[in-house]
Amino acid sequence: MNLQACRVLHRSLASLATAEAFSYAPNLTLWPRFFSPREQCVLLGASLQRLDSNETRQSRRRMKTYKSTQPPTSAEPSPQDCFLPDQYYDFQEGHFDGVIRQYREMHLSSWPESESPDLVAVLMRLYSLCPTEDTQTHLIHLATLGEILPHVDNASASGSWIMGVSLGAERLLQMDGPTQDHESLRISLPSGSVYLQRDYMRYNYRHSILRSKLSDAVHVGQRLSIIIRDRPLVELLHGRNS
Repeated sequence: MNLQACRVLHRSLASLATAEAFSYAPNLTLWPRFFSPREQCVLLGASLQRLDSNETRQSRRRMKTYKSTQPPTSAEPSPQDCFLPDQYYDFQEGHFDGVIRQYREMHLSSWPESESPDLVAVLMRLYSLCPTEDTQTHLIHLATLGEILPHVDNASASGSWIMGVSLGAERLLQMDGPTQDHESLRISLPSGSVYLQRDYMRYNYRHSILRSKLSDAVHVGQRLSIIIRDRPLVELLHGRNS
């Protein structure tokens, strides 16, 4: 089977709405509507707060000024409302390994639980999906035209599984097998969805987050990912012996 003949699976949000979890392959599971819009806003608020704290003083001042000029509203905010316009963030043009474009990121050591009464319950729901307990958390904020190019994760960076929470604009996850005999997967990741990728697919399939097209209103907008991984075995053994 050549690459062009690979079966591409693209499930819409409508077809997945009633499914609690959907297995695309033995090593890939998707929960398409795991978090409610309110829970998404709680996660976004905490994540953006952490990312914004790494910005320069000038950038934080511009953000504060913009927020102060916005009229108050009694309407429940949508996840997309949690983002400021692109120009208020200092997005990086390219990652050191060339994989991510137009992004902000940080490795998260702790969540601001004391500053958000609702955050603890939402995090408990999220981490209940983790196959193991010793984890590391990574935030990736993509600009409207940001993208993650095809890559296979470094095996030394984490263990056997990776979990991703999608918040903001819906994007497409592309998975390409190691040879032409393997099928390709293209999966919609709506806001509030969670996917779990593990074992063979974790280190043998190239994965990417496709760039938004301005002509496609469904996918236009900023996106924030909460990436949770198990720690590599070598790191765990070192921690126990130290």
